[in-house]
Amino acid sequence: MSIGTDALIGKFRLALDNRWGYIWGTAGILWTSARQKQKVDYMVRTYGTNWKTNSEAKNDKYYWSTYRGDKWVGHYVADCSGLFVWAYKEFGAAIAHGSNTIWNGYCRRKGKLKNGRKEDGTELLPGTAVFVYKEEANNRSHIGLYVGDGKVIEAAGTADGVCQSDVTNKKWNEWGELKAVDYSDSGFPDVPTWHPTIRRGSKGEDVTLLQQYLDRLGYDLGPSGIDGDYGRRTEQAVREFQGDHGLGVDGVCGPMTWDTIEKAVQRLDSEPQEKLYTVTIHHLDKTRSDALKAEYPDAVITEE
Repeated sequence: MSIGTDALIGKFRLALDNRWGYIWGTAGILWTSARQKQKVDYMVRTYGTNWKTNSEAKNDKYYWSTYRGDKWVGHYVADCSGLFVWAYKEFGAAIAHGSNTIWNGYCRRKGKLKNGRKEDGTELLPGTAVFVYKEEANNRSHIGLYVGDGKVIEAAGTADGVCQSDVTNKKWNEWGELKAVDYSDSGFPDVPTWHPTIRRGSKGEDVTLLQQYLDRLGYDLGPSGIDGDYGRRTEQAVREFQGDHGLGVDGVCGPMTWDTIEKAVQRLDSEPQEKLYTVTIHHLDKTRSDALKAEYPDAVITEE
């Protein structure tokens, strides 16, 4: 399907006008006291009650979202690429969660950006994604949407939430026209995503993309996690995925496995957001309480 630029920009303006917040890892959900408590409980379990001043905690990907999350309770929230995930889902489409992943797999044309213009001096088309690229780390740490009139709408961070910035800001140094977006009256034909066959020993951006997909689908990548290195645990995760989806189990990610895994991620993106429920049980004895804890290990249980 094709998404019109005006329609896509309209979704971003909706998030801006309604003062959406920023929570890492989210894509258009209502931030509640229960969700915030889950984050705080995680930080306390991991780093202790003094987690706010713990130097290790400050390097945790959830730190700032937990530290400032209270201000977004009652607001809808998304992180920078999560805003794209939400907007696409509103149109029945899907895009990956992650700036690097969007750059690698979801841009039909892309290039460098300087002073708000492409390298050849031409202007960006409204509806173009813009990126913050850190060359020293080979990482695209941030993404926003160019909405025209020299402005970008972005989920900037936990301090500011969804806000507007100038495309001439030096941080925006790459651009990408998105495959599912119609930038003209006639539209561009969608170009199928192509990936090389990768296997154990492969390294690089395609391996990182595969690992991000596997991680989102719940496959265990081991202690190394998403590291761009197709090692033993990644091969095992591919084998498990292939077995679960009726593919030939060889641990190699070729065209059929790529196609199946991307469709699985698209289905995941189209599923309704998880709902949280609060249940109060009065006069519960210890035996039954312990049994409930064992039966629901992921539940947040508060005893009074």
